[in-house]
Amino acid sequence: MNAFVHGDLQVEPGTIGRGTLGEVRLPAGRRIELPLIVVHGVAEGPMLAVTAAVHGNEVVGIGAALTLVRTLDPGELRGTVIVVPAVNLPAVEAASYLSPVDSMNMAGPIYWDAPAGGSTSQRLGALVGSVLERADYYIDLHGNLEPSSPMSMMFLENARDEDVRKATVDLAAAFGVTPVDMSNPEAHPAWLGPPDVYPTATALARGIPALMVELVHARTMDDAPRGCRGLLSVLHSLDMVDSGTDVSTDPTLLPGTHRYWGALESEVAGLLWIRHPAGEPFEEGALLAEITDVFGDVQQQLHSPVAGFCWWYPGTSYGMATHAIPAGSTVALIARSTEVGR
Repeated sequence: MNAFVHGDLQVEPGTIGRGTLGEVRLPAGRRIELPLIVVHGVAEGPMLAVTAAVHGNEVVGIGAALTLVRTLDPGELRGTVIVVPAVNLPAVEAASYLSPVDSMNMAGPIYWDAPAGGSTSQRLGALVGSVLERADYYIDLHGNLEPSSPMSMMFLENARDEDVRKATVDLAAAFGVTPVDMSNPEAHPAWLGPPDVYPTATALARGIPALMVELVHARTMDDAPRGCRGLLSVLHSLDMVDSGTDVSTDPTLLPGTHRYWGALESEVAGLLWIRHPAGEPFEEGALLAEITDVFGDVQQQLHSPVAGFCWWYPGTSYGMATHAIPAGSTVALIARSTEVGR
């Protein structure tokens, strides 16, 4: 087993190394240095890359990744775990979804083939891409604000071949939260960006099995233990850790299979009232939410066009504000049940 080398960082077998992927400078001269953590095992095995905080206000993924690092014993690991705990560091510092430097959404096609001399986010993406291109498997940790339910996203239409597709389905099964095939949605909101260019979708197209995970309580570390358990379960499924690793199926896991349908949006402004909990199945036509005016009179009812479940009720764009919403807000992100007869 040789040492792991990336740039100036060298990590010997059976150790944990910390360093940076490189730096990008801001106009006043301050350096943005992306942190890198490598857990390098003592025996040959796969290389798993884990990223978090692609969106800066979703810090729960950072907590999950760091909890995994604290949990792992490199002396008992087969293969290597590479962690980039804060991809969008400027947005983490600003507690913002997008980069405050160039307003770019880093959940886009900026990790491979980033343009030379690109924007700050593109340059940061290129640094992260240097790690991702070495990975055998890739997991990108995100988080939703309340009310939401944990789930994972599989961009299966992007898979280079059937082997990559199957390996991604296996990753999702191992992580343990409800997986959703994100292929060809019917009503995807524009503010979320085209899903087929998300980082994990791009990885799949390049032959790397990859999974995007949405934890809950995005602004806190509360759901970090769930994320760590899922990552440990993935490592077990890849035979990177011993079978004695403490893993369990997540209690929120829904039976059956699900495919991304899209979003319900409000036709009116007002107060959003959730009538069906996130993460609980419903039938076609179920009442999911109502919008009232400030006097409490119902102005719009939102019913599901399909049977399935809602994993997040965002409200305003990015879910950043409250459930006092303007017209045209994304109210619910829905996965359709794809069981026979649905």
